[in-house]
Amino acid sequence: MYIQNVMMKDSPSFAIVEAEFSSGLNVISGASGAGKSVLFSSLLSLFGIKESNTQIIEAVIRGEVDLEEYIQEDDEIIVQILKKDKTRYMLNHQSTSKKRINELFAPYVKLMSHKNSNELESAFLLQVLDSKIHNAVFEDQLRIYQKSYQQYLQKQKELQDIVENQKRLVELKEFALFEIQKIENIDPKIGEYEELLEYKKRLSKKEKLQDQASEALQALEQFYKVQSFLENLNCEVQGLQEVINEVEHIVSLEIDKLNELDEANPEDILNRLSLLSDLNQRYGGIEEALEYLQEQKQKLASYETIEFQESQLRKELQEIESQLKELCSFLTQERKKALPQMIKEMNEYATLLLLPEVQVEFAETSMHNRGKDLVGIMLNQSRAETLSSGEYNRLRLCVLVMEEKSKGGVLFLDEVDANLSGAESEGVAKVLKKLSNHYQVFAISHQPHLPSFADKHFLVSKTQESSELVCLDKEGRIQEIARMISGSTLTQEALEFAQKKINYETL
Repeated sequence: MYIQNVMMKDSPSFAIVEAEFSSGLNVISGASGAGKSVLFSSLLSLFGIKESNTQIIEAVIRGEVDLEEYIQEDDEIIVQILKKDKTRYMLNHQSTSKKRINELFAPYVKLMSHKNSNELESAFLLQVLDSKIHNAVFEDQLRIYQKSYQQYLQKQKELQDIVENQKRLVELKEFALFEIQKIENIDPKIGEYEELLEYKKRLSKKEKLQDQASEALQALEQFYKVQSFLENLNCEVQGLQEVINEVEHIVSLEIDKLNELDEANPEDILNRLSLLSDLNQRYGGIEEALEYLQEQKQKLASYETIEFQESQLRKELQEIESQLKELCSFLTQERKKALPQMIKEMNEYATLLLLPEVQVEFAETSMHNRGKDLVGIMLNQSRAETLSSGEYNRLRLCVLVMEEKSKGGVLFLDEVDANLSGAESEGVAKVLKKLSNHYQVFAISHQPHLPSFADKHFLVSKTQESSELVCLDKEGRIQEIARMISGSTLTQEALEFAQKKINYETL
């Protein structure tokens, strides 16, 4: 993955920047205060590492990146940050957040500035060591181990839950039985609550409905007189008799239902409604209460077999652990074979970086995601956390340059050669040049060695109105390297040195 080009407007130092970068080593130089750090912060904001300091920044990123839910056409990725009333982040023209951008690009971007890295930790060192083992069988066995190890962790979690449950098994059984008996004693039926509510409504209106029904029957008797009158007139109303019969039937049915209410006990109905209402409030409905009943029955059944489950899990864990130990033994043997070569290469780079001899510890520890091996690294018997910042970062470069990566990424270095001697600075430049084979590197530098190795050299300079970024041609690079050596007054010796460095490193 690498940044192909970037456009930004209205930052604290730059009115506008348009730049196309190399996928290899990009070096940025310029006088102090010109705006190099501002530019760096803008680039880092593309990956959510820093807050955006520009009104608009847009970049085209190339390469393989897992964007998950965001659409990606071919290998082009577009990141946009727009800052007005609030800051908006866009990824492939879809709205997103700074946090999400940082999550997506975190595996591909490194910022080397402080002791906040993982390159000198055992997990990363093991990864580097494994990259030196060009053995398909090793890679297959490592994948099998990692998959089995995840199963092992899952089984351990299940066993832990069972052991915890056993400690309070009596309490869990009692609770499940209580919940089961409570619902079964009520014995609710789906739709019963609604039927009883309707029954209650009818009961409250029983006397009124009975009076109205009696009056309706009397009215129907009077209606027969109307019918007799019409017959005497020889006047026939179509369907009248059927309507009268239907109405009479409805009234008679209702009277029968009302009479049945006389047999009901209102207190029993209210009590039943109260019980069903409690179930509704606690479980969300009668149907949900019945589902919960089944869940508790299943839990009770599992509690009864918990000892058997524990026995089975312990047996499975023993089998997986035995398999993992065999795999660990194989992984360890292969790593021990590759370790001398790793130490040799690391010390070659350490020599180039004018570091003392690197010592590598290889020991056994408890099982983890890559086996049971532990790798530690020291300089002159001093552990990484006790080193100076300069030694620490140069040692990080030793490790990074040894990591064989296929997908690559972007590496940002802010004045990595600051406070180093000329020889140390030249060593850093050579290592970064090699790193640029599988990383896109952005480095701010105030020393002449790193720019001479650059694939692209950018100069940040300050004008009266704002700063500007210029990609230097060969002559411009010679002039800038000479300025780094002799200051604002270029000497002939500085120009000749710069000429030789450029000619030599670009061969």
